[in-house]
Amino acid sequence: MSFMSAIQMPTIALDHFVQWEPSHRSQAAFSAGLDDATQTVRVRGGGIWYGPDAELYFIQQRRIVEEARRRYGVLKAFYDVRCWVVENPDSVLQFTAMNSEIYRPEDRLVAVVESSVAKPHPRAALAVGQRESFLSLSAAETWLQAYAANGGAPA
Repeated sequence: MSFMSAIQMPTIALDHFVQWEPSHRSQAAFSAGLDDATQTVRVRGGGIWYGPDAELYFIQQRRIVEEARRRYGVLKAFYDVRCWVVENPDSVLQFTAMNSEIYRPEDRLVAVVESSVAKPHPRAALAVGQRESFLSLSAAETWLQAYAANGGAPA
């Protein structure tokens, strides 16, 4: 079984789908794409990430985010980072810098993490926008989609 198949994959087909798994070059795994039904950017990552992995993530994620922004305007992004290991503390700073280039203050970003101890890390790495972290996939999805039914206004 591949690493990414061990992570819960979406039941819907994602447009602009990108995926890579651990290889001889890298221990990182990544998948991302657009969920047109909910107008959400969906991201999953796992394994051990180093600087070059983060650079590749940024190149691919930037393309996906640009297409999502063209289609949807203000973004909603769902990050499943339960199996993501950032090897170097400076990596959070690298992700912070990169993500601050592609996300905006009005964007809504959520991360699902493995433990409560990990909750602050994706909030810092996502850098910009309304950010939250959860242990539960369903709680994260509920929070992310909370304003969608009202056209972006609080319920």
